[in-house]
Amino acid sequence: MHRAGSRILTVVLASALGAGALGCGFINQVKQTVDNVSAITDLADRLGKSGKLTFTAEYKTDDGTATTVVQQPPKAAYIGKDGRFILTEDALLVCNGKTGQKVVCQKSAVQTGQLSSADQAAYLSAVAGGGFINTEMALALMTAAAVVPGVKIAENTATIAGQQSDCLDVTGIPQDANAGPNDVSAKEFHVCVAESGLLTRFKGVGTDDKAIGVELSKYSEKVDAQAFVAPKGAQIVTATAPPAPGK
Repeated sequence: MHRAGSRILTVVLASALGAGALGCGFINQVKQTVDNVSAITDLADRLGKSGKLTFTAEYKTDDGTATTVVQQPPKAAYIGKDGRFILTEDALLVCNGKTGQKVVCQKSAVQTGQLSSADQAAYLSAVAGGGFINTEMALALMTAAAVVPGVKIAENTATIAGQQSDCLDVTGIPQDANAGPNDVSAKEFHVCVAESGLLTRFKGVGTDDKAIGVELSKYSEKVDAQAFVAPKGAQIVTATAPPAPGK
C-alpha cells in the first residue's frame, strides 16, 4: 500500500480502536468509513503515482475554458487562458498575458517540492481560472472525504478522451460546524482516474452551490520542450523569491 492509502487507513484504524466501548451506532459508522477507505484507497494510490508520468493533456473546465498540462518529471507546465505557470528542476516561471499580447514572466529560484500545495493551487487559479482542479487538489479532497462519517461513495467506470477510467461519486459530505460564513468546502464530487494514474475528470459542488471541475479532452504521451520555457518574446523579470500568487 502506498503513502496516500496508508495515511487514510491509519486514521480509520485509530478511530476503530475505541468502537467496542461506544456502541453499535459508532461501529456502523466505522464500518461505512472503512468501506469508503476501501473504495478510495486504490484510486488515491493510483492518482498519487501520476507525478511520474510524462504527458501532454488538455482539460476543459465547466465554462469551456481549456488548460493544457505538460509534464516531464520533474518539470511541469500549466498553460491557461491568462498565462502559464512552469516548474522546472530549479526555477519557477509565472507568466501573465495572453498569447499574441505582451507577456511578462517572473522567474525565481525554486527547488522541486519547495512550493506548498496551497501556493500551487493559487498560481493555477491565476492562469487557468478558479474552476481548475489539478491532481493534488483532487487527491486532498478524496483523502479528506474518506474519513468523514456519513459520506456515501458509489463506484462506476467511464471512457474519457480514450482513457478507460475508474470513477467515484462522493455525496453527503457534511459542512464543518466551525466554518465561517465565507468558508467554502466541497459537499459532493465525482472523480475519475485512468489506469495510468492520470486524472481524467473531476466535477464538484461546493457548499456555496457553485460547480467546479475539469474533464480531459485530449491526451498524448509526447511533450514539447518549449512548454517549459517562457513564450517567445516574453519579458523576463528575475526575482529573489516567488511572486505572491495572483500578482
